Amino acid sequence: MIRWFKSFQLSLIWRMTVLLLCSTVIVWGLFSAVLTWEAKRMTRWALVQQHIQFADMLWDNLDDDDDDNQGRQATRDTNHEPREHRQKTPATDMLWEKLDGRLSESNNRGHALGMGTGLEFAIYDLQTGALLNASSTPALPRQYDFSKKPHIVQFNERNWLVSARQSDELELVVASPNDGATELAMILAQRMAAVALLGLLLLIPVLYWALRRGLKPIHAFTDDVATRAVDNLAPMTMSVPKELKPLQERLNLLFLQVEQTLAREQRFTADAAHELRTPLAATRLQLELAATSQRLDIREKALNKATQAVDRATHVVSQLLLLARLEHGSEIEHQPIDFERLVKDALVEAGFPDDAHHIQVDARPTVLGQPLLWALVLRNLIDNTQRYAGEGAQIFVHITQRALVISDTGCGLDAAQKSRLGERFYRPAGQTATGAGLGWSIIMRIAQLHQTEIETFDVQPHGFGVKFSFPVV
Repeated sequence: MIRWFKSFQLSLIWRMTVLLLCSTVIVWGLFSAVLTWEAKRMTRWALVQQHIQFADMLWDNLDDDDDDNQGRQATRDTNHEPREHRQKTPATDMLWEKLDGRLSESNNRGHALGMGTGLEFAIYDLQTGALLNASSTPALPRQYDFSKKPHIVQFNERNWLVSARQSDELELVVASPNDGATELAMILAQRMAAVALLGLLLLIPVLYWALRRGLKPIHAFTDDVATRAVDNLAPMTMSVPKELKPLQERLNLLFLQVEQTLAREQRFTADAAHELRTPLAATRLQLELAATSQRLDIREKALNKATQAVDRATHVVSQLLLLARLEHGSEIEHQPIDFERLVKDALVEAGFPDDAHHIQVDARPTVLGQPLLWALVLRNLIDNTQRYAGEGAQIFVHITQRALVISDTGCGLDAAQKSRLGERFYRPAGQTATGAGLGWSIIMRIAQLHQTEIETFDVQPHGFGVKFSFPVV
């Protein structure tokens, strides 16, 4: 039982089947209630119409003619006794024969009240109040509140629908059980409910089959995901319903992100192994030389070179870690950036002048981003100038509303060198200054995170410049 309940909780087909069945039962119940009410209303209307037609038919059959007048006059002179004990005269015999002949097709007289066909009547003489004829015993009482419209009257422990017809001499009282409409309506409702319940029972397997048929694409989609290899990060291309399309797109995006993450990790591992191999080998060689050499100057020189190799390895690792963090991050914290303050701090820290001749501010750009990352961009550019621009090179900064321009008066770069800016570990040939070749990769990634375009240009007569174009806020 518990296992079945757990499978029910986890089964989408069963949950949808139960939900649909519950909805169907609710609608079925409301429909049955409305149908019962409507059946009761229509049945009551039909019985009222039958009642009116029966009363009109009796009244038409009792229409005045000569024979009837004579019979009524004679009957008024008799006692108020039942027909079997009344004094017989030719007139009364003629009246009873006429009534018996005309009413025998409509009702059976002489039964107990309420045990006949459902429609009862009684005929009274208005002048004497005598009961002339009745369809049952006891007879229906006279209606002193005369009304042709059927209304409810309680008599003989039952509610009756009663109407009357009167002339100057006669009163016709017609009645029918009021509970007949309810009984007929309940019979109709029970029969319709039984048919509807049978249809509901037949609907359960049909719904289950239809849901299994409709959910086949979900099963196929599930099987495709479950049978994929662990290292298979290719996009899912199978045709799915539009309801599953967002899920498929999110999974494909997840596969792409995982693939990119794995690629970054593999690239980081390969770069670290490649770049650390040389300084570690050099460190080991210099330490062995210092340990085996008997000359003090050689040992000191070897130890200095080992220290430089360790510094280079430390710099490479820090740059690799920084680049890995930048590549992994997709969003940054947005803050207002004071580029003038960042530029002055970077120049002063590197030992360059920060006067108005070297820093020109036309307008303060309204840029949101991460100030620490832009400080890192400035430090990398200034560090490159110090390392590769040559002695005496100066740095000039121009700040506008839409751009940040940094240039130097160094030796510049040729077209081939500029085309390879951003490649990992790329360093122009013949360089003797230390470096990891990752500075421009870091600069380009930070600019990408800030949706900023980078443009390089030559400075005349010699030098190199970079322009950062900010996005429109």
